[in-house]
Amino acid sequence: MRVALAVSPLPGLRVGEAHAIVRQAWLTERPDTIASRPVTDAIGMPFVGSGAEDVLAGANPQPVERGEAGERHFAYWSDPGSQAGASVLLDYTHILNGIPQEGAIRSSRLVGDDLVWAASRGAERVRVVLPVPGSVSDLGTGLLEPLAGAGPIADQLQGARHRLGNMRVEVVVPGEQQLLGLAGVARSWIAHGLGAEQAQRFENAFSEIVAQIPERTGGLTIVGAGGGFERNIYAGCGGGIAYILALLGGQIVTAGHLCVDPMGEEIEHSDLFVYVCGHIGEDLPSGLLAGSRIAAESGVPVVVIYDSGAIRKGELARLGLNGAYEIRPERSFSESEATTEELADLPRRLEEIVGRVARTWGWN
Repeated sequence: MRVALAVSPLPGLRVGEAHAIVRQAWLTERPDTIASRPVTDAIGMPFVGSGAEDVLAGANPQPVERGEAGERHFAYWSDPGSQAGASVLLDYTHILNGIPQEGAIRSSRLVGDDLVWAASRGAERVRVVLPVPGSVSDLGTGLLEPLAGAGPIADQLQGARHRLGNMRVEVVVPGEQQLLGLAGVARSWIAHGLGAEQAQRFENAFSEIVAQIPERTGGLTIVGAGGGFERNIYAGCGGGIAYILALLGGQIVTAGHLCVDPMGEEIEHSDLFVYVCGHIGEDLPSGLLAGSRIAAESGVPVVVIYDSGAIRKGELARLGLNGAYEIRPERSFSESEATTEELADLPRRLEEIVGRVARTWGWN
C-alpha cells in the first residue's frame, strides 16, 4: 500500500516533531510505502508557532531578531550562495494575529521596516506570512512610509514599488479573508470579540482608503473601484496588508499551494492521502483543500487527523473527505489556549490515533 502523509504543526509540537511521530507511528503499525512531508497551514499553534520557518524559509535559515520593544519578532535569512539568490521569510502569524486592542500593534509599519531591511541586504525574494484576520487597523498603508516616506497614497505606492525594485514578494496566507463586503475584515473582528460600532468605524475608514487609490499610477496597474481587487478573497489577510502588498506587485499564494501542490504526483500515485493539522474551524486548512482537490482527481481517499474542531460525519462527503479523526475532542469548542500540562499527553494521543487510522484504512 502506498500512503501520502502531509503533517503540519500541532499545539506544543513543532512540525518536525509531529511529522516524525506520525511517520513512525504509521510504519510501526504497517510497513507501507510512505511519501511524507512536513507542511504548514500558516496558522500559529500554541507554544510552537506556524512552522513556516521550518518549511518555507529555504535552506539553513538564520534567525535575525527584528522590531522594537513590544513588537519583537524574527526574520529568517537564507542565502544558498547560488543563482537562486538570498531570501527572507517574515512570519507575522503570531505578532499580528487577532484584533486591534489596547496595547496591541495597530500599525503595519513594522512590515515596511522589515521590507526595507530585506532590500538593503540584497534579498531577491521575500515571503510574508500573514494571519487571518490580522490586528492592524491601517489597512496595511502603514508599511508604505518606511518604503516611500509620507505623502499621498498614489505617490507612496509608486515610491515603494521603486524601492522594492526587482525583489519578488510572495504573500503567504492561510485561507480566504475578503477586505470589503460581507466577509470583510471588520466582520471577522466582530466574530473575534471587537465591538460592532468600532468595527464599523474601521470598515468605513478602509473604504475611504480604497477610494484614494487611483485606477492607474504611472504604469503600475492598480485595480480600484467596481468590485476590484479589494474584494478579492485574500485581500483582507493581515488586516489588509495582503491588499497593499499585492498593489506593490506581490503575489498572494496560499500555504497549501506552496506546501501540498508539490506533493501532487505523490498523492496521485498513492492509495490514501492523510493530512494532519491543528484546530479546524469554519474553513478547512488550505493544505487539506489542496490535497483533497488533487486526490479527488485521481480517486484517492482522503483522511484528516486534526487536533480539535467541529467536523460532523454528515459533512465529510461535502468537504471531500472520507474520514476524520479528532485528537482532542474535549477541546472542540474551547476558546482558551491549552496549558503545557494539558499538551504533555499530545504526542501519545497522536501516536495512538495514527495507529488507529493505519489499522482502519490499511490493506495489503
